[in-house]
Amino acid sequence: MTDTNEMLDMVTPKKELTEKERFKILQSKPIDKNVKEYLMDKLGNLYIEVLSKYEGSLFELMSEDNLDGWCWETTESAIVFLNDDDYISRGYLRFDEKTPNYYHSWMCFKFEDTEYVLDPCLNILCKNSDYSEIFETVVISRVTAKETRKDLIKHLTAPKEEMSESAKEFHSFLKELVGDYLERKSGEVTLPYSNNKSDPLY
Repeated sequence: MTDTNEMLDMVTPKKELTEKERFKILQSKPIDKNVKEYLMDKLGNLYIEVLSKYEGSLFELMSEDNLDGWCWETTESAIVFLNDDDYISRGYLRFDEKTPNYYHSWMCFKFEDTEYVLDPCLNILCKNSDYSEIFETVVISRVTAKETRKDLIKHLTAPKEEMSESAKEFHSFLKELVGDYLERKSGEVTLPYSNNKSDPLY
């Protein structure tokens, strides 16, 4: 007997699916427990703090939907723990008619010759083929774990540069606007970002 999600998947043209239906289809697809164990082994020790509001492991924050809106930072932080050829995809997802081009990033990894997607910010783990089909993805760039790790190490080991006066003024303005979470902790490193979608730290 076919379940409701499979019928919805087979009968409804993709463009007519609602955002809720797309999520329901992907979140209901079964995933081998070995895939989950593999990810727990790779990413189980990754600890994230979001603006002093939320903190916990990647999987704790993912299950509580506390990473929504932090896709660039989350994927760039997590991908470095995966295999060299695993990668971040950046591009657009189709949710529905109101949101046909949701700008986003997600991680793709291989396990036993099958490619999967881990999208911590949308709380999705599924086969890449399903993710691409249901969200009608348009990929505009891919960055490997190896490239991201290399760039991260370069920035972590580079001598710290003094902030320019304009950067100090902007930092002061942001602190007044959003509060104390901008205060740097001892040993914390601020990473630069790029406007180039193909750069590891975007």
